[in-house]
Amino acid sequence: MQLAEVVVRLRSAGVPDWFYCIAGGLGTGECVGIEPAEGGWSVYYSERGRKSPLETCADEDAACRALLRHMDRMMRDSGRGGLPG
Repeated sequence: MQLAEVVVRLRSAGVPDWFYCIAGGLGTGECVGIEPAEGGWSVYYSERGRKSPLETCADEDAACRALLRHMDRMMRDSGRGGLPG
């Protein structure tokens, strides 16, 4: 799985753009982010101008799947329902 595919899935599932950040950086508020990191990929939670690591993954596929898991949880926690299978 590649990042472009994840974006399509998130948008088609109605996930608000501000729930995630795919370009690294801090996003626009509390969100889950993904970015290439030394030796792999990083999935992190961003809030109050800080990144908190959630998972470090060896490759883009594993990081994308981790991002989807965290997005599913975030959607459920916000009362918006989970992501489709």
